[in-house]
Amino acid sequence: MILIEKTQKEDIPYIIDIENKSFPNPWSPEQIISVMDKTFVAKEENAIKGFICVENVADETHILHMAVHPDSRRRGIAKKMILKAMEANSKKIYLEVRESNLEAQNLYKGFGFKVVSKRKNYYQDNNETALIMEYLRYA
Repeated sequence: MILIEKTQKEDIPYIIDIENKSFPNPWSPEQIISVMDKTFVAKEENAIKGFICVENVADETHILHMAVHPDSRRRGIAKKMILKAMEANSKKIYLEVRESNLEAQNLYKGFGFKVVSKRKNYYQDNNETALIMEYLRYA
């Protein structure tokens, strides 16, 4: 059973490990620590399988960052983390996703997210375009 819990200090090394295994240009440990209060972990039998970083401002939620350990993907963990982000009851939820990441885009579309704009040269590792995806709760 997957549980989504607020991040604790002892979770940070596991988040860093997942980060490094998931992204070509991973966040630094300092960046991860700086958003710890906005981060939730997905745990199964006390092992961290993923994390999501969410910022709530006024009536908006921004999914800043999310990853699932490569060995735990395609098991519904990302879906549970997105549902956690949606608990904020914001009018709008948005995120950035790589234009080439069709798997993630399809996951978000399954929740009703739609592409609303693009940010050219957003990703520093390869200057890839980011798609801005948005979910409107009261559309």
